[in-house]
Amino acid sequence: MNNISRPVRLQYKNIVKKYGKGKKNKSILKDVNLELIGGECTLITGKNGSGKSTLLRILGGLLKPDSGTIDTGLISMSWRKYRKVIRQDVMYLYQEPYMFDGTVRQNLAYALNKNQSKEDISDALKWAKLENRSDTQAKCLSGGERQRVALAQAWLKQPAVLLLDEPTANMDTKSRNRTEELLATFKESGTALYIASHDPNHFHQIMDKRLLLKNGYIIDANKADLDLIKNSSKQSENITVFPQRKS
Repeated sequence: MNNISRPVRLQYKNIVKKYGKGKKNKSILKDVNLELIGGECTLITGKNGSGKSTLLRILGGLLKPDSGTIDTGLISMSWRKYRKVIRQDVMYLYQEPYMFDGTVRQNLAYALNKNQSKEDISDALKWAKLENRSDTQAKCLSGGERQRVALAQAWLKQPAVLLLDEPTANMDTKSRNRTEELLATFKESGTALYIASHDPNHFHQIMDKRLLLKNGYIIDANKADLDLIKNSSKQSENITVFPQRKS
């Protein structure tokens, strides 16, 4: 995988998202501030329903927040404008990647741009260790294999930012480790990785920052505690958190 030619540094400021009307109105994201940096992996954890997927969809340009701005380092823009300029640079992978009718090879062909060829598909299959599944109907694959197809599509597109929603959910240890190895190559190339997971015990080998989404707010794990997360068998009991400072 080639190095990203334009590593990003994106700051999302004062992101707010509400659902419902009147007395049923609920703020699921409250003044969220975070940063994505090329070559870094950020893990965000939280209980089911805490807003992790909502936040990812906002970052991916798929869901409009009620308020908030995005700073690229050169310009500060609204979400609406951000959505228009990120199409080639930001890629969102769902928890259960959608597979088109056809083989694995045919599914990868959808990710090619006009400057790429069938040889690039072969390279992507090799990278994802899917050569022996290239002619298999993609919809017949296991969950772990589907995730590798989605990652191979991302490998072909080489996004500056890769957003992943529960990318190792329901995987066995072998499949999960293989997925993390593939994600490591994105990080090494300069891609900014942002991973949402309800389980804080995964992704320690590639994680640079760990955030917790709770009651609509981001809580940042102390860097000193990252070593505890990596080495302790009781990670969730030993994490010391503190409120994120507002810019």
